[in-house]
Amino acid sequence: MDEPATAPLLDILEESGFTSSLITTYNCYFPFFEEVVLRKLVAAGCSHNVLMMDAERCAEALADPELRPRRAGSDYTLIPVGASGVFHPKVLLRLGKSKGSLFVGSHNMTLSGFGLNDEVTDYFHAEGAQVRRTGAMLRVVRDQLREFVPAGVTGLLDAYDGLSHGVPWLEGPLADAQDDRTVLLSLGSGPDLWSRLLPMAPKSVSRAFVSGPFFDHALAFVRRLQRDVEPRELVIGIDPASVELDPSARTLAGVRWVNVSGVAPRKGNRKAPYFHAKLLWFEGKDGELLVSGSANPSAPAFLDVAGRNVEAIVADRRRGAGGALGMDALLAAPTVTDGDWGSVGERWAQRRERSAPPASRVCLATPTDGGFEVTRALPLGLVFDALGVGDEVLGRATVTGSNSVSGAREVCDATRILSGATDGAHWHALVHRPEDIARFIGGATRRRLHQLLGTLEEDPQQLDALLKLTEKVLFDGDGTSITTTQLRAGGDAEDDAPDIAQPESLAADVEGRRSAAKKRSMASGDIGALLQALIRRLGEGLLPTPGQPAKVRPDDADEDARPEDSDSEDIRDLGPLADACQRKVGQLVRRMNRQLELAAQAPGHAVRAVVQLAAVLGVLDVLRRVERRTEWSAKKLQLIDLADLHKLFATSVPLMTWGSGSLVLRAIAEAGGGSFDEISLVVGRLAWLAWDTGIDVPASLNSNAEATPPRELLEAQWFASLTPWVMTDADARLTWEAAVAATSKPKTDSDHWLLSHLELAQRIVEISDGAIGDGSTDRRPARGDLVVLQKSVDPRIRVVLDVESSSGETRVVVYDPRSGNARTSFQASRVASFPWIPEQVARKSTA
Repeated sequence: MDEPATAPLLDILEESGFTSSLITTYNCYFPFFEEVVLRKLVAAGCSHNVLMMDAERCAEALADPELRPRRAGSDYTLIPVGASGVFHPKVLLRLGKSKGSLFVGSHNMTLSGFGLNDEVTDYFHAEGAQVRRTGAMLRVVRDQLREFVPAGVTGLLDAYDGLSHGVPWLEGPLADAQDDRTVLLSLGSGPDLWSRLLPMAPKSVSRAFVSGPFFDHALAFVRRLQRDVEPRELVIGIDPASVELDPSARTLAGVRWVNVSGVAPRKGNRKAPYFHAKLLWFEGKDGELLVSGSANPSAPAFLDVAGRNVEAIVADRRRGAGGALGMDALLAAPTVTDGDWGSVGERWAQRRERSAPPASRVCLATPTDGGFEVTRALPLGLVFDALGVGDEVLGRATVTGSNSVSGAREVCDATRILSGATDGAHWHALVHRPEDIARFIGGATRRRLHQLLGTLEEDPQQLDALLKLTEKVLFDGDGTSITTTQLRAGGDAEDDAPDIAQPESLAADVEGRRSAAKKRSMASGDIGALLQALIRRLGEGLLPTPGQPAKVRPDDADEDARPEDSDSEDIRDLGPLADACQRKVGQLVRRMNRQLELAAQAPGHAVRAVVQLAAVLGVLDVLRRVERRTEWSAKKLQLIDLADLHKLFATSVPLMTWGSGSLVLRAIAEAGGGSFDEISLVVGRLAWLAWDTGIDVPASLNSNAEATPPRELLEAQWFASLTPWVMTDADARLTWEAAVAATSKPKTDSDHWLLSHLELAQRIVEISDGAIGDGSTDRRPARGDLVVLQKSVDPRIRVVLDVESSSGETRVVVYDPRSGNARTSFQASRVASFPWIPEQVARKSTA
C-alpha cells in the first residue's frame, strides 16, 4: 500500500486534461469556490463545471449578501438539492477526452475542507489502460447523481449531460467496477449503506474503529454496528474540542473512547485542526474493511430510517488499507478524559439551546419571454426584488402562477437573484441562464465556435476561421452528432417508420401543428452546439444596423478619435478578407448541395441533411448581418456571392419540400413521426433566402406575365412549394419574419415584401382547402397561374411555367424535377386553374 497523500486538494486541481467537473457538497463557501477553486479549474482547461449542494445550506448562503454566489448560473451551474434528510455527499468528478478522476471524501467546498481541517479523501484516476477499469465507477457516480437534477427546468439537464460531451470513453464499453475498492452512494431510497457494507465486512471481527464529528442522539448506528458485527474490541475516536455527541454515550458498554485530535498526519501544522474525517474500520482473520467518505457515524447516514441522507462513501477491502491511513496511531490515541467529556457536555447543551435561523427557501429560475420559470411552486402574489451582480435592486418581479414569475424584460435580462419574503419565510430564486452555460459545454471545438461567433464584431479576421470550423463540423465529422432514434409512444424501435404524406387539408394541419408540444431538437454534439450558438447570436440583436459604428476594443480606444478615423484602417484591409469569405461561402454551399443530393438518393440520411442545412443557413444569416456593419457597408463589401445563394435556393428548396418524397417528410419519418426544431429553422430561412436573393414573386406576376423570364417563374414555383410548410409551422414563420426584418435593404420595403408573399402563401392554403371553390377548367390559364392537378399527381398545386398550343390543344407546362428537362405538361381542359393573385387585386396593383 502507498502512504496516504497529505497534499492539499487545491494543488491537485491544477492537473490539466479535463474539460468538465461535477462537484457535490453539503456546504459551500462561495467566495472561496468562485475565486479560488473555480479559477483553478478553468485555468487548467476545465471550463464546464456543475456544483450540487444541499438546498437548505444554499438558501442560507443566498440570504447573506456576503456569502451569496456571484457567478452561478452564468459561469457555472449551481443546483440546490433537496433530500428527505440532507444532501451530504462530497464528490469531485473531473472528465476529459482521454482521462477522468474522482475524489470521494469528507471535505465540504470550503476553505477549511480544502486545507485546514483533518479530512480523508479517496482518489481514483482513469487514464490509459486504467480507463476501462476505473471508468465504470466514474460513470456510475455520474449516472446516480443525475437523479437529483430537477426535471423540466430549461437547460438544466443539458448542463448536467454536457459534463460528458467530448468524453467518448465514458459512453463506451467499460469493465465492471473493481470489487476491492468501491464507491457506494446512498440516494435516500433503496438499500441503505449499512446493509450494503455488512456483507463486505470480514468474519470474526477482532477490532473495529469508528470516528466522526457528528453522532446521532441515541447512538443508534453504533449500537446497530455492535449488534451486527460483534467486534471483540470497539474503539471510537473523537475530537473532544469539536464533536457533537451526547455525553451520556461514555457509558455505552464495550467501547473504548479515544481522543484523536492531532493524531492524523499533517505537514507544518502545530495546532491540531478540526477533525472532520469520517471513518469505519474492521479487522478480522480473513481481511479488513476501511470505510471513508461523507457519512457520519449516524443513523440518517447509514440506516434505513425516516429522513435518510444522501451520502457517498468508499469501501476499501485491500489489505493494509487501514495501516496506510495510520490506523495504528488512531487506535493508540489517548483515552478521552473526564475534562474532555465535560467539554463535550457543554457543547451538547449549547447545541440544544441554539435558536433556529429564519426559514429560508431556494429554487432555480430560468428566463422566459415574460419573466422566469421556477423549479418549485411559489406563493401567488409574492413580490421579488430583482438583484443584479452587485446586489443592486434592478426592479420588481411578481409571482403570477405557481411556477411563473413576471417582470419587465430589461429587469429580467440583468437579474442574478430574486429575493423576497412572505409569512416569515425568505425566498430566493437563483437565475440559471442556459445560453451562458452553453458556452462552456463540450470540447475545444464547441468553445472555439462560441468564441468565434462572440468576436465577429470586434475582430472581422475571425470570419475565415469561423467558416473553416463550420465546414469541418458540418461535413468532416463522424456523423454521430445527429439524433435519429425514433421517439414514439409504444411499439418497438425496430418497427417500420410511419407513412407520412402531405395533408389533404392544410388548414386542419395548421391547427394541429400549432397546438403541438414544443418540438425537440435532433442536433447534438458539435453540430448542436453550432446551431445553439447561431440561434443565440441571431437572437441577441447585437449585430448593428447600417450606419452604426463598429465597436472598438477598450485597450485600443482613443477618446479623441472620430469613429470614421478609428475604422478607416480596418476598411482598407477588409477587401481581401471579403473575397476570401466569398470563396469559403461558395465552397460551403457546394458541399451542402452535394450533401442534399446524396441524402435524396440514400435512405436514412434525411435528418442529418436537415440539420446540416439549418446550420448553413444560420451562418449565411449571420454573415448578412455582419455585412451591415460600417466597416463593410461603407465600402459596399459583400461576404456572400449572390450566385451561390441562388444555387443553394434552387437545389435545397425542391429537395427539401417537393412532394411526398421530400427530405423534410423523410426526416419526420426518420424521427418517429413528429416535426423538430431544425425543420422550422430550415423552412423559415429558406423563405428568407427568397428575400435575400431578390426573388419577388408578386412583381413577376403583376408584370406582363408573358414577358416574365422563365427563371423567375421557376423561382416562384420553388417559393410555392415552401408555402405549405411556412403556413403550417408557426416557428418557421417567425424565423422567416425575424430574418427578413433583420436584413432590410435600401430602397426596398421589407414589410411590404413580407406581407405580399404571405398573401401569396395564404392563397395556396385557401386553394388547397377548397376555400375559394374548385376552380375552373373552362378558364384559359396563363403563365404564373396556379393549377390543381389530379389527385394521383404529387404535388397537386403547381405554378404554370408556360402555356403551349398545338393542333387546337392547349397544354399547361409545369415544373417536374423527375423529367429530363424538369418540365411536364397537362391538357389545360382537364385541370382547374386559378390566378395566383386574385384578378381584382392584380388590376388594382397595376392601375
